[in-house]
Amino acid sequence: MTKKASGMSFANKVSIFRIICVPFFVATILYYQPYRDHLRFVALGIFSLAEFSDALDGFLARIMKQKTKAGTILDPLADKLLALPTLVMLVALHRIEAWIVVLLLAREVTVTALRGMAATEGIEIAASPWGKKKTFLLSFVIGGLVLHYPFWGIDPQKIGMALLWVAVPLSLGSGFHYTYCFFAAVLQRQKGH
Repeated sequence: MTKKASGMSFANKVSIFRIICVPFFVATILYYQPYRDHLRFVALGIFSLAEFSDALDGFLARIMKQKTKAGTILDPLADKLLALPTLVMLVALHRIEAWIVVLLLAREVTVTALRGMAATEGIEIAASPWGKKKTFLLSFVIGGLVLHYPFWGIDPQKIGMALLWVAVPLSLGSGFHYTYCFFAAVLQRQKGH
């Protein structure tokens, strides 16, 4: 049985590390664009390290049987802080269409709001498997768009954009799934009263 730990677990510290990576990743992308093209590989390295920490914190929480309230907030927050500002920056760099990012942002805001409202009512909405697949795919989308320029016969921009057309429907589908779960849980609770 998983115990709810009250303190800051090691897995939570890994999530905090991921959040700390965000400004370094963003700064590297901003700096390499006009001056140092080779720094795109540094940016990708920071992003890959942050993504590895995402897998690591979940693994550690399971293996150490520590699920904390802080962890249920920190993990998705770290995911959003890594992905969403990067996508906004990629719009400014003309690597992704703004309307796509608006859709993804709207989905994230909606899901976060619904989960927050559910939490205040004592309702826990489990992570959607669609949402997990979306997050996994978006990591490859962002990696491809960050690398951008072709090298060794590979065009990461085209690969990233192709994967984006899979990630967007998954993102919207998981958003609808969260919405359904929220209203179903609320109706269930009302029937119980």
